[in-house]
Amino acid sequence: MDIPDTFKLFQQTWHVRTGTEKELPNELGMCYVDSNEILLRTQGLPADTIIHTFLHELVHSIEQKLELDMTERQVDLMALGLIDLFRSNPSMVELLLPLEE
Repeated sequence: MDIPDTFKLFQQTWHVRTGTEKELPNELGMCYVDSNEILLRTQGLPADTIIHTFLHELVHSIEQKLELDMTERQVDLMALGLIDLFRSNPSMVELLLPLEE
């Protein structure tokens, strides 16, 4: 599984890394909007759980930067919806890529 170490969002670089047991004692992931960092628990988890957690934290990064004040349930359901949308329609991802000039 190729979760990126960094990504860009709103012209800012974000970092993604595996969190320690101490950093994530009761969580699968965390989004720290002030430091542009996402932590993920990866050890011993199925790939689908890690992907779902990553998308969940990505939704958090967007909603917190935009101050949308979504509930945890709304964030989680949006992540699940995006996973289903892109898995059911892989060609839709191509629509989001930059157009060739």
